[in-house]
Amino acid sequence: MPTGTVVSIHRVRQNGDPAESLQEIAVREDFGLEGDYRSGPGKSRQLTLIGLEGLAAAARVLGRPVPEGASRRQIVVRGIDLRVLLGQKLQVGSILVSVEHDCHPCGRMDETIGPGGQAALEGRSGVTCRVLSGGLLKVGDIVAARAVTERSD
Repeated sequence: MPTGTVVSIHRVRQNGDPAESLQEIAVREDFGLEGDYRSGPGKSRQLTLIGLEGLAAAARVLGRPVPEGASRRQIVVRGIDLRVLLGQKLQVGSILVSVEHDCHPCGRMDETIGPGGQAALEGRSGVTCRVLSGGLLKVGDIVAARAVTERSD
């Protein structure tokens, strides 16, 4: 099974606020990050992840660094291809998520990253997830695809 590592964690308290970098945070089941305005019950976008490799590729396209929090994704990981995990379960440290959708870049990327940010992230802007079980998430945690057998008896 492919594995990776949590590189950074980012929370946005209110719409329009800058992303705040954290070393650890509580993640709630069927909610998302504590204190992040984008989290909430019943949403398929309770948690967003992006690969550090995608940010590096966007930086090469732009010819300038892309700060990890500028993508507005909550969790930056390294060493695992998130797009191949669509529809699967992912263990992120002590939490379990369902990888729901690609997280397409929006026009806001041109503000937070700079001109061309949205285009540079196309096809590499991460995934959205639903939180199946919560816990404490920390920088350095292991990220791994998880084979989960579910029965509908």
